[in-house]
Amino acid sequence: MSIIKKSICFVTETARTERPIQDPSVRYRCYHPAEILSKRGHICAVYAAQKFYEDPSFDYDVYVFHRPSMARANFLKVISFLRTCGKKLIADYDDLIFGSEDIAIISSAVKNNTLTPERAIAAFSSNLAGLRQFDMVTVSTEPLAAKVREFNPDARVSVVHNMVPESIFTIQENYKTPFRKRAAGAIGYFAGTKSHDRDFPVVEAALQRVLSENPAFTLLVVGPVAIPQGIASLPNVSRAPAVSYARLFSPMSRCSTVIAPLEDSAFNACKSRVKFLEAAVAGCRLIASPIPDMQIIGSKHLTCASSLDEWYEALSMQIDPHVNAELVSSNFEFLRNSRQIDGLDSFGEIE
Repeated sequence: MSIIKKSICFVTETARTERPIQDPSVRYRCYHPAEILSKRGHICAVYAAQKFYEDPSFDYDVYVFHRPSMARANFLKVISFLRTCGKKLIADYDDLIFGSEDIAIISSAVKNNTLTPERAIAAFSSNLAGLRQFDMVTVSTEPLAAKVREFNPDARVSVVHNMVPESIFTIQENYKTPFRKRAAGAIGYFAGTKSHDRDFPVVEAALQRVLSENPAFTLLVVGPVAIPQGIASLPNVSRAPAVSYARLFSPMSRCSTVIAPLEDSAFNACKSRVKFLEAAVAGCRLIASPIPDMQIIGSKHLTCASSLDEWYEALSMQIDPHVNAELVSSNFEFLRNSRQIDGLDSFGEIE
């Protein structure tokens, strides 16, 4: 069966208007799928929402709106015109950013003081109104798909898991990033924003115990997350500012283990496997909270920790170099086999 070439336009709500690729969410939900689609012969483009709605293009076959919001000026006007033109319109989500007031006021953004309750309610309402303009929706995880079906029950919903395109892991493989020697007890925590301040306490007690009992173990914290004084004051703990995605894998490759603790909440349950993907590229073992999108990857590729005892046992383990080499190989094979966008294909829009 011959492939019908299509043109696909990704429109993303991001504050990085001039360089959307610097937004990690945009990279995973727009640029990575666009690279895979382009290699299949399709034509792809990525626009920041602000610029797109100011000067929209109506020449594409398929439009994927990443995190669409009714609050965006000209949103409804442009969407309506595209629909009358017979274009295929898809909404895409990688976080729980829509819903009722009771969901908004207990959101991660409110908990971490990123948004006031009033602003969160307004944002969730605008995002929900945006969601309800679409009858085709893609999401990054199964729990997020369930939330979309709850608030937009008539929509066709498909899961498009986050993935790493060939260009990323091939470059790092050529640089031998995942195969670099690193200390068996080198632990890394990479937090791009302060939104993880409520997550670190999940691992705090176990991590402090491991670092206190094993002076040869180290912890590298990259990013603006708040670290308790009891851990920050330890001599085997170091900090570094957040780095861009392009530079992420260099400091990460100094760690044998990367951690991804998450507070148990409905919001975090919807989160994706991004931390695993990045750890796999860097050649690190990942220990993570057992959110659904991590669990389905399987224990062959990562370690899930549900309790402080499990965190302590996993953190205390020093991986044998031979075992680590097998893990790196297994995880790279997973990355290669996961470069799929079948969620878009299933709509029959891209064949």
